[in-house]
Amino acid sequence: MGSCERLRPANSLLIGFVTKKRSMDSWADKTDSSPFGILAMLASAFMATGIDFGTTNSALATSTQEGQFHLATFPQPKETNIFDRRQSQPSTPYMPTLLFFPHRENGMYAGYQAIAQYLEHGMEGRLIQSIKSFLPSTSFEKTTINNKTWSLEELIASFLENLVRLAQDRVGQLPKPIIFGRPAAFSASQKIDEMAEQRLRKAAEFAGLPDISFVIEPVAAALAYEATLETDETILVGDLGGGTTDFCVMRVGPNQRSQKDRRHSILSSGGLAVAGDRFDSTIVKEKLFPHLGYGSRYNTPTGPAEIPHWLFNKLLQWNHISFLKGRDTRAFFDAVKKNSHAPAAINALLQIVDEDLGYIMYRAVERAKRHVVTEETFLIHAEEYYLPVKEYLLRSEFHSMSVALVEEMEKKLLDVVNQANVRPRDIDTIFTTGGTSHLSIVQDMFKKIFGVEKIRARDNFTSVVDGLARSVDTSLDGHRCR
Repeated sequence: MGSCERLRPANSLLIGFVTKKRSMDSWADKTDSSPFGILAMLASAFMATGIDFGTTNSALATSTQEGQFHLATFPQPKETNIFDRRQSQPSTPYMPTLLFFPHRENGMYAGYQAIAQYLEHGMEGRLIQSIKSFLPSTSFEKTTINNKTWSLEELIASFLENLVRLAQDRVGQLPKPIIFGRPAAFSASQKIDEMAEQRLRKAAEFAGLPDISFVIEPVAAALAYEATLETDETILVGDLGGGTTDFCVMRVGPNQRSQKDRRHSILSSGGLAVAGDRFDSTIVKEKLFPHLGYGSRYNTPTGPAEIPHWLFNKLLQWNHISFLKGRDTRAFFDAVKKNSHAPAAINALLQIVDEDLGYIMYRAVERAKRHVVTEETFLIHAEEYYLPVKEYLLRSEFHSMSVALVEEMEKKLLDVVNQANVRPRDIDTIFTTGGTSHLSIVQDMFKKIFGVEKIRARDNFTSVVDGLARSVDTSLDGHRCR
């Protein structure tokens, strides 16, 4: 495993890595061992594989010596579109970042098969989503599933193995180098950020993908946008996904593209852990918590007491809901249920926990969130999957409850612009990608700062992986790690 040397531009913003160590049998042996030597070597290559390991969805693309790009597609069984199977496509250019372990079985399923098996097994088992979000977590090292202990790296490796296997059915053998995307910042802490990246590197090694490189995701998206340009521009990229929001300011266009050394093209970058998942959990807290007993009381030997908030905090990340199945927690729930002042609400909460309905609940919330972009109101519900709660979400309510999150995004956005030493009016184009970028309250943020005429959008799920595959022909000092 290579060691990384951090490079900081003049504005001192941490935006990437390069490393010095090379594998003696790798393609890096053909150049000198300095960071610039490795980057020069990368600029001379053309074939590559880009992997966008995302919080919600993941994608893979390859580039050829002829400059062609091939995007892997993944079969989508109809039953995996849980709310409207009529809208299902035979395949998609991304694979849901999911793992499913059936209860009391040895099998493990990934992507669309994880959803299909989750439904086929009556939602009994362990469904793991958003595993990327655990990379910067110092408290998550291992978990036990069906009497087997899994490290975080092993879980991610299992997903990556399935992603690669299915992708190879479409695009053939994966060319090297392998280039992964990564957020501008896994964490505000440099130490934790490094730990998260090393975990992902180790997971890739476990999956049979050694000697990987990293490119920051918004920079990759910028390269994808640049491929469409006939004139030079200064752009701001907003990559707003499920787990993180990342920004970068970059000079792009034909004159920039023709330069092998792109160190001066990237003016600044930065990110934060506020994205689609946080919007969803805010809706759960504001709209569904009251139906699940939040703030209710129960009788104890010393008198009435409020149910501890930490139990409900586990519901704010649906992939943490399974933690409420622990023996001690279950015993506490049983005591609360017998003495609750709101027994119907507590029964609904226990049904979600016992029947592993967290995924269904969050998918219902996500559906409502998407619908209120164009509709005034939408019902959060999933009776067909026995979700025991339902509630209307109004667009005005969603905007009100999201103000604080958008303010966090705006602060980071303006920080990135300021660190680039440009003014909003100096930026020619705002290029947005990722599902969260289409929320009207997020679009309003960009319009307020830059004006509606500057905003451009690209495919929600493939801009980053497209740019990763293209980045092999570009020196990105400080923005690739090896």
